[in-house]
Amino acid sequence: MSLSLKHIPCPAGNRCTAFQCIFGHEKDKNKVDEGSIGDSANDGGRPSQADQPRPSKRLKVDASDPPPSQTQPGVASVKQSEEPKKQAAMLQSATRPISPPPLRRKSTASDPANASSTASSSAIKSQQPAAKPSNPASSSKAAAPSKPKKAESLNPRLLKSSPASHEIRLKLLRLVHQEFKRLNDELKKTAKDQEKKLLLSDQDLITRALDEEQACAIEKPAVYSNVMKNKVMQYKRMTTAQWRESRTKETQEAQQKLRKDDMSDGEPRKIETGLTHAQEVQLLKRILTPLDDLVNHGYVPAVPTPEQIQSAKDGLEASKGWEKCDRCQQRFQVFPGRREEDGALTTGGPCKFHWGKTYVPDKLPGDKTRVPKRYHCCGQEVGESAGCFTHDHHVFKATDAKRLAAVLNFAETPENPLAPTDRAVCFDCEMCYTVYGLELVRLTATSWPTGEDLLDVLVQPLGEILDLNSRFSGVWPEDLASAEPWSVHDDLTPSKQGDEGSEDGELKPKKKKKLKIVSSPEVARDLLFSLISPSTPLIGHGLENDLNAVRIVHPTVVDSVLLYPHKMGLPYRFGLKRLMSVHMNRKIQQDTGPKMLGHDSGEDARAAGELVRLRVMDVWNDMKRKGWRVVEGEITPPEGEKGGLTEAFIESGH
Repeated sequence: MSLSLKHIPCPAGNRCTAFQCIFGHEKDKNKVDEGSIGDSANDGGRPSQADQPRPSKRLKVDASDPPPSQTQPGVASVKQSEEPKKQAAMLQSATRPISPPPLRRKSTASDPANASSTASSSAIKSQQPAAKPSNPASSSKAAAPSKPKKAESLNPRLLKSSPASHEIRLKLLRLVHQEFKRLNDELKKTAKDQEKKLLLSDQDLITRALDEEQACAIEKPAVYSNVMKNKVMQYKRMTTAQWRESRTKETQEAQQKLRKDDMSDGEPRKIETGLTHAQEVQLLKRILTPLDDLVNHGYVPAVPTPEQIQSAKDGLEASKGWEKCDRCQQRFQVFPGRREEDGALTTGGPCKFHWGKTYVPDKLPGDKTRVPKRYHCCGQEVGESAGCFTHDHHVFKATDAKRLAAVLNFAETPENPLAPTDRAVCFDCEMCYTVYGLELVRLTATSWPTGEDLLDVLVQPLGEILDLNSRFSGVWPEDLASAEPWSVHDDLTPSKQGDEGSEDGELKPKKKKKLKIVSSPEVARDLLFSLISPSTPLIGHGLENDLNAVRIVHPTVVDSVLLYPHKMGLPYRFGLKRLMSVHMNRKIQQDTGPKMLGHDSGEDARAAGELVRLRVMDVWNDMKRKGWRVVEGEITPPEGEKGGLTEAFIESGH
């Protein structure tokens, strides 16, 4: 039965693009006019079969009217005589600017008289499986006001690229839903008061089945049918106890995620030690990092000898510049000072790679299938493509201390009587790729625990730049091009246009700083030496990279990587961004990704300092529980214990 609303003007007017619109248009009016002229020309008021235009839609017939063959002759003649009058009335109503008559529909919750009946009916419907309505247009309009969440039917969701035919997807979806319903019904029979929270409604079961089928279709399209069949067998073998355990774990994870989201929206954690800055620096010596135990993890405890440096140079000369790309793993040749024939810096053509790290997608409860890793940058599976980003040059990274010293030798921190003894220094470096590997391009130092800027300069690398790695370093070509040279009369801190420390407990950059540039990494190192002495604690995250970039051998360091170790131990480590989110409830490094400004080394330096200060607060709380107190400005041991703070450090192995 078709629906005709030709007496109502189309809301889209002449812009309507429907193939057969149910509303009235000007062209329909012309057709009706031609039909009325034909009516008057024929006998009996009826148009001839040849002159009557074929209607695009049949007029709606009331179901209560009997067929013409079953009506009485007198009644039929009356209706036939009234038909031209009805057409004239339809033409008149189509041209008048009046509101359309209300459609016949079920009462909704917006009707005060029927609100209670509508609520009860919707509650009953929510407990039943969603079925495909006979009239989608009217049913969706009637249900819209009373349904905050769209109900779905047991029909596979539309995908851009389907891994199988609709029949196969529907069959597998129904099988998965059947097992979900079976397990849910069995749990319902034995569920106690607390376990009733684990039960799923009919709509939740449909949504769960749709989610599982869609995830399989998107992530495993090549083996979709096999994986779905394995899931069906997996749930078919699952017992009620296993389903209860799976639902319990799923509920707990959902609650933890909710609490984590609530905490992430809360206030950043504040650190209050109750000590002076000098006393905090004293306690800092209790958590120093011993370099001798970390030689195998990138730390350089001593300056390489001339013999070691010469052996590294001999090896470089024998290799003739052949390196392995740090991003795409391709072999290529690099030419410091450019190749004489054509001025090229590297060979091998453009480098195609994924700049994002890999991750493992979350699996559904009970899913024991292997989930391949994917890239954060594009979401592609590992091995699916060579890369999603292309750069002009291949790049490499050198980590061996002898080879680093062959470019610029290391130096031990010299004695500096002008360096303050009541502060530590947080520092962070940004690196770029050159023909010599990773080189220093920005050096930042801040005071600890105050967070004040001490030094922030750009650095001109020794070799020709292959890639500034701006997505992560935060240093762009225009920064180097527009930077003014630094002179001995300039202040070490940048112009006051950027982040001058934490404000309202948040660590985030305000504006881009206008930095000055020094002529070489050696000059930048001398500027850092002017701020520290061998006894000054250097604080950072992953300090071996920063120390090697500046070529410094410093005996007193505090690395936040070692203060917050990974459960699997080195070389696994937590990133600074994650540590700040988990322990300080603060978000940093928000300007990296496809649309980014890059890392801010000042933000990273202060963030590492905050993590170290949090650990100092924990150390001091443990000491206070053992009886340590501050008496007349001095940290005093408990009664009966000999020695002061220094002796306690020696006894504890520091």
